[in-house]
Amino acid sequence: MTKQRIKAEPMTDAAHKNKPTELGTASERQTRILATILSAVVLVGGLIIAFVTRQFGFPLWVTMPVCICSAWLAWTLPMRKVRRRREILGRPFPVEWEVVLQKDVAFFRALQPEEKTRFRNELMIFLAEKRITGIQTEIDTRTLVLVGASAIIPIFGFPEWEWNQINEVLVYPNRFDKGFGLEGGDGQNILGMVGTGAMNRIMILVKPDLIQGFKNAGDKRNVGIHEFAHLVDKSDGVIDGVPGVGLDREAIGPWIELVRRKMQEIDDGESDLNRYALTNEAEFFSVATEYFFERPGIMERKHPELFVMMQKVFMQDMKSRVQDLRREIAAGEMKFGRNSPCPCGSGKKYKKCCLYR
Repeated sequence: MTKQRIKAEPMTDAAHKNKPTELGTASERQTRILATILSAVVLVGGLIIAFVTRQFGFPLWVTMPVCICSAWLAWTLPMRKVRRRREILGRPFPVEWEVVLQKDVAFFRALQPEEKTRFRNELMIFLAEKRITGIQTEIDTRTLVLVGASAIIPIFGFPEWEWNQINEVLVYPNRFDKGFGLEGGDGQNILGMVGTGAMNRIMILVKPDLIQGFKNAGDKRNVGIHEFAHLVDKSDGVIDGVPGVGLDREAIGPWIELVRRKMQEIDDGESDLNRYALTNEAEFFSVATEYFFERPGIMERKHPELFVMMQKVFMQDMKSRVQDLRREIAAGEMKFGRNSPCPCGSGKKYKKCCLYR
């Protein structure tokens, strides 16, 4: 199979007016603290070694520079990620990406202004640090941004989340079979997959289904969110339908019992949850996640206990976002053209501002 890769670099010089200049995240502070501790330990250890070896004839003017350089490396190496992310967020947010978010991602449009800023920042970091690879298909701007949005939506309640479970997303042109074949056949019905074994840290998404999942934001189906929900589930090391985040130890038992009851309701034909959730507990979790983010109001009304649990798992107050999200879903895919307000926030029309930059 031929591969075509796209490097996630900003595609315009137009900056969004809400871009923050200071990061100050807990993750950065923790990295600084760990780097400081590690550097101090190396420095103290080096000094002890330097003075001990002095007794055996090694002069301090030889051992001290080695000690200082080791302490400096112990500080600077852990800080590489912090410096790289500062560089990423110092770039302007691409207007082309903003257009996709405004047109296709109802979840984003329902956010408050400061939340939108954080969403943009997390999107830039994800797309800069992960490979998005097209398999016999082009990775256009829309596909690129929707892959990133699929990752950001389920973990938006965790500002310090690190996507260590994945390195690359493969985008297929159509559905595939269990052998990853694209030639056609009865078994070619897989929309997405989280890799295991030799495919560990790799996800596969089907381009048309990824786009359709966002285009129809109210059908309770979104393959991108579905597959990234599997990785949230995997945060404790295993994909088993019991997420390793959000639920404390005392809540795990009630969660397992709730899943059992809800799966029985589906089997009895008494639920509007997709029957694919009956595959196993892991698929139930991902199907429920799609429902939760696309139709939280309906889930709250029809499945109140499940809705409350999902809010705990993802640490997102979707109840307060229901009205805004319902309005954005009702609006459908937002029309965006040359005469639309420019998403850079200048107040000018798109054609008079960033269209040709």
